[in-house]
Formats: sequence, C-alpha cells, structure tokens
Amino acid sequence: MADDDQMTRQRYRQQTSDADDAGETSSASRREYAAENNRALEEAKTKRLGRKLNWVILGLTFAIIIVFLILFFTP
Repeated sequence: MADDDQMTRQRYRQQTSDADDAGETSSASRREYAAENNRALEEAKTKRLGRKLNWVILGLTFAIIIVFLILFFTP
C-alpha cells in the first residue's frame, strides 16, 4: 500500500515534462496569436497609409496643374 502512494522518479519526471510541454504549447499558441494579430494590424496600417498617400498624390497633381494654368494663362 505504501508503495502505491509513492511515485517513482521516472513517473514524476514524465508528469513534469508533460506539464511543461502543455505550458509550452499554450505559450506558443499565444505567440502565434500575437504574431498574427500584429501582422493584421500592420496590414491595416499599410492600407490606411496607402490610401492617404494616394489622396496626397492626387492633391499635389491638381495643385501642379492649377499652378501651370495660372502661369501660362495670366498676362
């Protein structure tokens, strides 16, 4: 009976390694989730920045056209 309550070293090491493996997978999945979340945020920021840059380019193009029109059509 007393032998059944005691744990062998091999069994103890196996249980602790199983617990460590379970902890690593949860932290690994957290890292994967965080990395995916960061990638999604970067993509959203890139799209927003691209849209803003397109508007700026369009505005500068119109400004250049207006300046040329003023320069060539004023006496």
